[in-house]
Amino acid sequence: MGSDPWRRVLDTIAAYILYYRTTQYQYQLDITGLFKGIGAAMQSLTFEGYGGVHLKGDAFGAPDDPAVVLLPTAGQSRAFWHAAAQALAAAGRYAICIDLRGHGESEHAADGRYDLDVYAGDLRAILHALPSRAVVVAAGMSAIVALAAVGESAPHIVSGLAFVDLTIWFNAAQTERLSKALTLRTESFADQAAVLAAIAAMHPQEPPPAAKAQILAAFSQDENGRYQWRGDPRALAGTGFLGAGERLESAAKRLAVPVTLIRGQLNESIPADTTQRLQALIPGAEIAEVEGAGHYAATEREEIFNAILLDFLERKVPRVPFAYTGGSEPRVLRDALGCFATGVTIVTTHDPAGAPIGLTANSFTSVSLDPPLILFSLAKNSGNLQSFTSAGRFAVNVLQIGQQPAANTFARRDAPRFESIDWALRDADGSPIITGALASFDCRTWSVHDGGDHVVFIGEVKQAWFEPHRDPLLYFRGKYRRLHFS
Repeated sequence: MGSDPWRRVLDTIAAYILYYRTTQYQYQLDITGLFKGIGAAMQSLTFEGYGGVHLKGDAFGAPDDPAVVLLPTAGQSRAFWHAAAQALAAAGRYAICIDLRGHGESEHAADGRYDLDVYAGDLRAILHALPSRAVVVAAGMSAIVALAAVGESAPHIVSGLAFVDLTIWFNAAQTERLSKALTLRTESFADQAAVLAAIAAMHPQEPPPAAKAQILAAFSQDENGRYQWRGDPRALAGTGFLGAGERLESAAKRLAVPVTLIRGQLNESIPADTTQRLQALIPGAEIAEVEGAGHYAATEREEIFNAILLDFLERKVPRVPFAYTGGSEPRVLRDALGCFATGVTIVTTHDPAGAPIGLTANSFTSVSLDPPLILFSLAKNSGNLQSFTSAGRFAVNVLQIGQQPAANTFARRDAPRFESIDWALRDADGSPIITGALASFDCRTWSVHDGGDHVVFIGEVKQAWFEPHRDPLLYFRGKYRRLHFS
């Protein structure tokens, strides 16, 4: 811990207390963990999930490091992920292991709901409570939940996805077998061997689970010494979402973040071709196999699994920011520029025949108040470049939140742009003004400059109008956004 271990401990406690005061979820410290080494410290967390259900979690690492949320499959507890979480923390990640609703120490659902929608709502609530976008690592049923939660909502709620032993296609025999095996967990067991035998029965053709501590953490002993599953039996009774294949296929196609599909090589219920079929649905997804493992790859082949996961994170969601140097990959520079949030505009003018033309642009800024100057830039390969150059005038229309359809229309090359919106000329010598825009600036072209692969147009504002009671349409990291007021 360095030359001054007590100072590091106190600084860490202070940092966690500060973090507690600034987050949206309750925070409790396991102070004793700090004295076992900062890397091994474990903090207890409580999140408020869908419908107010409280979800328990354990976190490893520093809260200001990139977050990774780890979800166990049905019937398991958050302790299943503790070893992986410690490895992630040692690699500079903030790893958070969660008990699903009705599992472990998380609350039971008072209304008895344990369907796909509420599980997905729980995950979204957790992700929105975190101060930064997290990577989600999810196994089995939780992988289905994470697929739905991200694919059916805004994809930017996560920075990456690692699906472990995921399939979205189940036949009747598989569904019946899994349902019976999960229900069996809710019985009373005489000893640990009986517990492990019942769990092994779920996948009889695979190596039985040997990581006893992680598996048995989902069970507790009663006063008679018998083992009981720590959860709501109703949480293991429903397998209705196993028939949501078409819904999940649609969600998979909409994923827009780095994705890896990790499977145990000996997984008999999820063969390699099933994983390849899923990979074909998910844009850019990759596959990794853990040799000699079945459904328990994360614990049976711990070092191999952790190496695969860390490799994916460092390549696709690195802790160190991406760097651009002159002459390197232009996409990196584009992504860096995309970190600057902007408004969205439609820039308009007339072509030589007098017909209105326009296009969507976010390269707009003010230049000067005296004289009143603004600018926008236009790509040199734009088909409208000559019209804007020769017109001697243009207008910039700043869009409000309800005008996203107009922004999409004017961004397409082949769309009949002005036929689908209301517009007007407010001056006989002016340019088209979009009705209902947040603000519009009617300009005379002041100057035109070469700007590399773009041309920079500076305009002198002749007239301007604005609406003070609307919110702007925003653009950030390639997506439309909205203002969030706190």
